[in-house]
Amino acid sequence: MKNIYKYISPFAIIFCAMAIIMVSCKDDETYGESPDLTYIKNIKILNGGLTGDSIIIGKVDEINKEITFPKLDKLTNLSNVRFSAELPTGANFDKETYNFTINVDDGETQSKQIISVVNGKRKREYNTTIRLKVPAFGADFSQVKKYDFSSYPDLSAANTRNLDMDTTHVLIVSRDPTGPHLLKISDLKTGTIAPIVLDLSGVTGGTFAYSSGHLSHGHIYIVNLAGVTGELSIYHWESPSAVPTKIFAGIANTFGVAAGRHGDDMSLDLNEDGDGYIFLGNNQSTTTSNGVLRIKVTAFTTLSEPTPLTMPAAGGMWSNYNLVDETTDEYVYTGPSGPIVLVGVGGNPIYKMADNGTTFTRASDAHIVSYNQKRYLGLTTGSPGGTGAENAMYIYDITKGATTKEALELFDAGSKPIEYRFGLSGGGNSSVYCANFAFAKAAKFLYALGGSPYGSGFVVLEIPIATDEDNFYDE
Repeated sequence: MKNIYKYISPFAIIFCAMAIIMVSCKDDETYGESPDLTYIKNIKILNGGLTGDSIIIGKVDEINKEITFPKLDKLTNLSNVRFSAELPTGANFDKETYNFTINVDDGETQSKQIISVVNGKRKREYNTTIRLKVPAFGADFSQVKKYDFSSYPDLSAANTRNLDMDTTHVLIVSRDPTGPHLLKISDLKTGTIAPIVLDLSGVTGGTFAYSSGHLSHGHIYIVNLAGVTGELSIYHWESPSAVPTKIFAGIANTFGVAAGRHGDDMSLDLNEDGDGYIFLGNNQSTTTSNGVLRIKVTAFTTLSEPTPLTMPAAGGMWSNYNLVDETTDEYVYTGPSGPIVLVGVGGNPIYKMADNGTTFTRASDAHIVSYNQKRYLGLTTGSPGGTGAENAMYIYDITKGATTKEALELFDAGSKPIEYRFGLSGGGNSSVYCANFAFAKAAKFLYALGGSPYGSGFVVLEIPIATDEDNFYDE
């Protein structure tokens, strides 16, 4: 018997191997004919396009059980999508048509659902995605580049209490050691610190000769710090290398201001002709009366009509009054001791956000900007709680809403998802909790700045404009 096994076994092994190969080939040749199979070999939409007569060919990822299509015209009727596919014998989709309706008005751009292939008692499910061909709006926060200068020496203590930016420079109104200066954004992007120190000829007077400042269309503005009986002075530089000119001098109590001081913060919004307003918060934080001093600006350098405004809320020290982008009479009034309030040019309330002790109560220097058909709210939190309290910059998408008021109402009532957050270092101080935020718009980038003293430093974000790239057929 052992001898028989000895001679037969090799032949048996070869025979079995050949049989396996033959069976495997047979299965490959008749794979589509096997009973109860449920795979999808290829798929297409039969009624795509505006008129419902376009055929859209999709891709099937059999490993992950996913089906995708190139982006469809946004006017395609997606309530009755019909698929055609190469399926095994006896297999069918679980439905004749599918509803992939996308609510474009609510910002939706795609719809996902499961479609199934059924054959006898077997079923296979595929996650299917249909996307619309819509423009890419806003900025792409997944591609943010951040330039972090948390250890910047002029922000190590309370010597610097104000920052601003445009698309070219960051302005740092430092009292010591550098003095007021600019930093080129192009330098910061390479990690280079090369201060452009401003000429301070004739800049004197006040508790501090320079306290707060702002940039506008390449022009530089700085205000001193003055009480109600001291001279309030505003200086102007036409360029970083220019000699300053004093463009305003006055005594606050002659304007009807009874208490407080001005110059802790400056808000400035001018149009291309240099017309607009300067707003100076009054550090008398416990009252809304005379909460802001408004000064009219004409042609960049003519200042007139100083007017104290009674505000609908007390913002506290270092309050800000910023024009809502692409509007002419809507401003965001904020301070780290009060809520965000949408107001008019005269301080009249339009909408007051909930005062509930959250980020939006402690918001400082809030701005609203429109960029590539989206609307963003940006702010930096101050730290009135003293050392250890949060110091961070936030950006939120508040696009929904036909008006700024409606946008803030919807945002206030919603879950407030954060588009981007950056935690600043440092912990603030119980007596000095100023913080700054700024947006700057360029053709291909949205820039944002957040900063604060007491070791928080500053950060610049470069956020590219969102683009629509559908490389479906090139993959």
